[in-house]
Amino acid sequence: MRKTFKGYTLVEVIVTVAIFALLVTPIVLLIQQSLKVNMSTKTNLEIAEVINQAVETLVYQNVYGTGSMNINGYTVNYDIDDSFKTGTIQNIENSQIDFRMFLDSAGKLTIEDLTTHTPYERNISSSSYDKLKIEIRYDEVGKKATYTFILNNATVATFISGGATDPAKLGAEFVSDTSSHYLHVIIDGVYDLSNKLTTTMFNLWLTNVNNNIKIIATTPFIVYDNSSRQAILTGEEKVRRVCLKIYDPKGQFVKDYTTYYSYRVK
Repeated sequence: MRKTFKGYTLVEVIVTVAIFALLVTPIVLLIQQSLKVNMSTKTNLEIAEVINQAVETLVYQNVYGTGSMNINGYTVNYDIDDSFKTGTIQNIENSQIDFRMFLDSAGKLTIEDLTTHTPYERNISSSSYDKLKIEIRYDEVGKKATYTFILNNATVATFISGGATDPAKLGAEFVSDTSSHYLHVIIDGVYDLSNKLTTTMFNLWLTNVNNNIKIIATTPFIVYDNSSRQAILTGEEKVRRVCLKIYDPKGQFVKDYTTYYSYRVK
């Protein structure tokens, strides 16, 4: 009898390996891409936290001039200039904010577009928390910021600030004059025109904001400063410019960041 040999021919083995390679290669590439994305996201979050800590330390400790500090292994070189003076508190002429919100003692919330000085007014509750969501879309090319305000799921106002020659400031001020009305202010980040979350910072200055006002920021890219309010809204408003240059633990430059903080003198 003739023996029967079982197994694969060389051609079959080559074909099998080729098919396996075709299946495995895209998976490996996807894994590699996912790892890169995760590392990039992690780095962005770390840098955002470094910026938050640096600004908080420099502003609250009244640091001036130039210097360097180390935060979480990152080196932060800073340059602080407090020579800026713009307008008065009453008229909010500070050119570093795009809009202002004011909540009076009767619970009337006013949102003012500082480009057109158009006010939008609504009343909020004195017994439970109302919800004000601020949506921010930023056009990096046109340097325009679109702000949409949604109070209890109803759109209150939408306006655009900035342009190519005078970019949006990506900043705002919230002044409160009540402790008997309740508001959640939700800012979930700055989005691009494709509705994707960016690492662009948004600055919010809080004046006289107590526990009845809750600021909810769902990303670390929202920077806010809670400062005490002067008894009388008069006097000169001075603006402090904070410039940062961030270097990673290996000494490589990763990001520069500039923001403006205001403090008030009678």
